[in-house]
Amino acid sequence: MTRRSRLFFWLILGLALLGLDWFLEHHRGYFAGTQLDPVRVLRILLFVACLPMIIFAVRLVDLLAFDVASRRKRVQAPLLLRELVQAVLYAVLLAWAVSAIFEKNVTAVLATGTVVAAILGLALQETLGNLFSGIALHLDDTFSPGDVIRSGDTIGVVEAVRWRGTRLRTFNNNLVIVPNSMLARDRLEVFPRANLNARVLQVQIDYHVPPATVLEILVQAASNVDGVTHDIPAFARVGGFGDSAVSYEIKYHMHDYSQRDRIDADIRKAVWYALQRNGISIPFPIRSVHRYVAPEPVHQPGRAEILDRLSRVDVLSPLSREAQRSIAEAARVHVFSRGETIITHGAAGDSMFIVHEGAVSVRVDNAEVAALKAGDFFGEMALLTGERRAADVIAATDVVVVEIAKDALAPVLQNHPELAAVISAKVAERRGSLDSRRVTVQEEQESVLSRIRAYFRL
Repeated sequence: MTRRSRLFFWLILGLALLGLDWFLEHHRGYFAGTQLDPVRVLRILLFVACLPMIIFAVRLVDLLAFDVASRRKRVQAPLLLRELVQAVLYAVLLAWAVSAIFEKNVTAVLATGTVVAAILGLALQETLGNLFSGIALHLDDTFSPGDVIRSGDTIGVVEAVRWRGTRLRTFNNNLVIVPNSMLARDRLEVFPRANLNARVLQVQIDYHVPPATVLEILVQAASNVDGVTHDIPAFARVGGFGDSAVSYEIKYHMHDYSQRDRIDADIRKAVWYALQRNGISIPFPIRSVHRYVAPEPVHQPGRAEILDRLSRVDVLSPLSREAQRSIAEAARVHVFSRGETIITHGAAGDSMFIVHEGAVSVRVDNAEVAALKAGDFFGEMALLTGERRAADVIAATDVVVVEIAKDALAPVLQNHPELAAVISAKVAERRGSLDSRRVTVQEEQESVLSRIRAYFRL
């Protein structure tokens, strides 16, 4: 059913109902013997007959005012304006029909419905906000159907502006309804169909090609693409210097911004063929690759250096070269930064340490009692007898120490138990200078020897 045939359908329906009303008006005998009030029935029938006539009248005015007149003036009326005019006409004609047929004072009815109107206004405030925002957009002539607009992350072609929102067709052919209040409130970017809308594309070209040559090729390639207007000629410029290529920009203008993706693709294709014809390549990313060189590590002594350190430790000097080599194989190397605690007073331990690089501070009750340097050792009593640490040892500098544990010394003493006496003599000689203890070297040696034998179960 065409629009004109639908228009005349309402006219025919209205005339038929009016004819029925006229017939019953002149033949009221049909109401005889019924409980129906003829006057009331005829008024209701007349009002029902007026409804299709009102629809016919409003649509006829819409057709004449917006279709015929707009076509002659070559101006397309906004859809929202047409809907507003129709709504006003419907309200006026319905009010007139009610007042004329039922003899009701419409003004008084509206006055008694003020509270209801206020409640409806609060309930529909968002809808009304969208409506008035749409009216404001039309009054400002912000955009028209066919224009491209961008609001937030949404971009598309305007298809229609309705009561609630604006209908957009995105470049992916999706339909999006954006509320009019959002368009009126947020930043809106408009690309009108009647405007020359600019677009910029970037192309990377090899550094070895002169810019003058490249610019001429790019302009010629872009100018011949369908959709690029010649009202403002396309041009190219040097955009910047990248890591592996010169960045060029192609700026062109178009009338229909909805064709931007297609035009961009066609320009890129034309540029590729133009560069190939001229022997110019689009460069691949270039990176300089350097072989990784690890920084110099903190000096880690080898087994030969550890063996040399062991041979200089007097309490271990009685051991054979083979025994010292066995201990060196099992020794562990540790690195401490300045200020770190290596051993703590009162802590249990079963190893001794030899300073290989740097210096350490021996402290008792936070007072320094000795400063040890490379070649010195500490903690030998914990290694030989298992007694608790007698002092705190703090790294005075960044220090490298070699740790010799009980597990490394035990096999040697168990295979050669006679070495325990020699080692105890060296320890007693080292500790014999402690006059404050009033203990002879002989007594010290016997004490140390007994503890060594008990500790290693010799």
